[in-house]
Amino acid sequence: MYDRVVRYLSISIIILLFDLGHAKPKNQFIGEWTLDFHRTLQENPLLSESKNSDLFTGINLPLKVVFSIEGGFEEHISKSTLSGTWSRYDDHLAVVRLESDKNVMLERNRFKNRIDNSPNRYQKTRDYQRLYRLNRSSVRKYHYLDGHVSQEIDLGDRVIRVFLKRISL
Repeated sequence: MYDRVVRYLSISIIILLFDLGHAKPKNQFIGEWTLDFHRTLQENPLLSESKNSDLFTGINLPLKVVFSIEGGFEEHISKSTLSGTWSRYDDHLAVVRLESDKNVMLERNRFKNRIDNSPNRYQKTRDYQRLYRLNRSSVRKYHYLDGHVSQEIDLGDRVIRVFLKRISL
């Protein structure tokens, strides 16, 4: 009788551990994503107004975002590519860091050199502002919501929310 109870409990524990292993939420960010134009316009109706036509055409560029399993991140916009790393902080939040990208590092060094060599204090102030914006844009937050990945982009006078849809897993 004792052997049956021990065997039953051990089988129950194995089944429970197996079920708990499969109950872990999968990482929804992994894969390739592209711009979901209709959802972005639906969320930001001001983009379709005639005074925003330059922004409207700029957002229609070919865009591909890749979250890899190893933690690598790539963003292909038109002919330029940014690469970095990403980390998931919650089931629905990923933070991307692009500080190590060669283009970001070159631009950062260029601003620092201009700041050091500029005798004009107004130009220095503008370059400090550009360096600040570059540093802010090199860290991004992506949110997973209803099968889409979204990112808020601060344009200075307004914030738009861009939605991405999955291309492949």
